[in-house]
Amino acid sequence: MIQPPLDRHSLRKTLRHARRQLTEQEQQQAASQLLKQTLHSEWLNNVEHLALYLANDGEISPHLISEYCWQRNIKTYLPVVKGETLRFAHYDQTTQWHNNRFGIAEPVTETYQAQDTIDIVFMPLVGFDQYGGRLGMGGGFYDKSFARKSIEQKPLLIGLAHDCQQVEQLPIEPWDVPLQAILSPQQCIDINLTTKD
Repeated sequence: MIQPPLDRHSLRKTLRHARRQLTEQEQQQAASQLLKQTLHSEWLNNVEHLALYLANDGEISPHLISEYCWQRNIKTYLPVVKGETLRFAHYDQTTQWHNNRFGIAEPVTETYQAQDTIDIVFMPLVGFDQYGGRLGMGGGFYDKSFARKSIEQKPLLIGLAHDCQQVEQLPIEPWDVPLQAILSPQQCIDINLTTKD
């Protein structure tokens, strides 16, 4: 486990490098293990609407989770950048695509799912700790999008990551929205069951 430097910029660089070093085969194995871990965790039980993401920059891929959802008529959504926040657009095998200003593919649509009707949002991350801390890419899109969400409100925020992205404890800022759970190929961390010393 990486002991984080105090500087978030340096930590982000170190962790992005670590996940980009994974081979294509390791990425495929990680995606397969992630699906198994997700099913074992039972987070998908009774879920009707699930948001996730398209893997980029070495992120762990939730594409097998998407395929599992499609087979069971669970509706899936992807984030679409709107200004400084995210909206969530329906996503399936027939989705039409365009690239956003960051070069990331997004569904072509003007119709979005209301945030509070989504059961779970699987979020990408650069780094995480066992307390629900999440280090993102630095744009703050997820933090701004869920800044007003209380812990009791939908959606459930779950981070997805490679195990090499875990650190002992992240330096957290006041605007960082905490995760409620984290899934990796080797573990499921339910933040409600984890407390700081």
